[in-house]
Amino acid sequence: MAAPLVSVIIATRNRRTLLPRVLQSVYAQNYPNLEILVLDDASHDGTSDYIQSKHPDIRLFRFGQNHGQVAARNLMMREAIGDYIISLDDDAFLLTSETISRVVSRMEAEPEVAVAAFRVVGREQDAHGGPALGHYSNCFQAGAHCTRTTAFRQTGGYREYAFREYEEAEWALRLLDRGCRIFFFPSAVVVHEMSAQGRDLGLWYTSGPRNRLLGSWVNEPFPWWVLGTGRSITISLIHGMRHGILSHVLAGFAAAVKELPRVMSIRRPVSSKTMRLHLALGKRRITDSAEVKKLYESPPTLLDILLRKRC
Repeated sequence: MAAPLVSVIIATRNRRTLLPRVLQSVYAQNYPNLEILVLDDASHDGTSDYIQSKHPDIRLFRFGQNHGQVAARNLMMREAIGDYIISLDDDAFLLTSETISRVVSRMEAEPEVAVAAFRVVGREQDAHGGPALGHYSNCFQAGAHCTRTTAFRQTGGYREYAFREYEEAEWALRLLDRGCRIFFFPSAVVVHEMSAQGRDLGLWYTSGPRNRLLGSWVNEPFPWWVLGTGRSITISLIHGMRHGILSHVLAGFAAAVKELPRVMSIRRPVSSKTMRLHLALGKRRITDSAEVKKLYESPPTLLDILLRKRC
């Protein structure tokens, strides 16, 4: 049988000098059936011209105005024709040429796995000596994972109100609500040397607190959203004070309140069972598919989760 088609998507904005590295890592893959999609999010550094002249095989999309990574990824996932979609950041790259082959083999072996989360390191030398065993998880990174295209079609992908930051946590919760599994696959390593080039740090610092709150309000049932709101505010405030960005955090809170009337129109709460599953997966590193099946069928109570030590 022919290998399933894999669509690799890369959203980029004013990163013309960084793109060759991530593209080279994709072209170096030993997987035989790939398509590459790049979306130029209103760059003004010649990104689209570079793609058209140097890589005519790439399916190129372009926004005339900056719409953000979330909208960019959603558009490419809608346009992708592969059975699997691999999402990469433009300032990251795949570490080895076997990455995609290994990921597809793992996902083909377990149809219940909707997302394979890659291991992300900040430097190439940090990839050595990492975890050997994978485990089931409750989240993934938007720029370092593989998604079944069917899972995207069933759930609609990212909420575009997010623009950037924390969008994957919100989508992950909806995937869990549909019974989809997320598997952390440490054999797939992405090196993400985060670049400040073209990055609006102020917007970045503000978006996280904003989207944490909106994610709780849109997805979580009562009384979970009350707990989620308190947790999000606490985490964001601590982070803001530690890193000297408290004003951005407070601006994020204000932006969430302002956006609330609009996002409530798309509120579709997940079940309390899903919330317990989400918390349990965050505390337990389950490696066995039979064990995780039991967890999905009957997650522990909130009290049991809170009393259980992380393992």
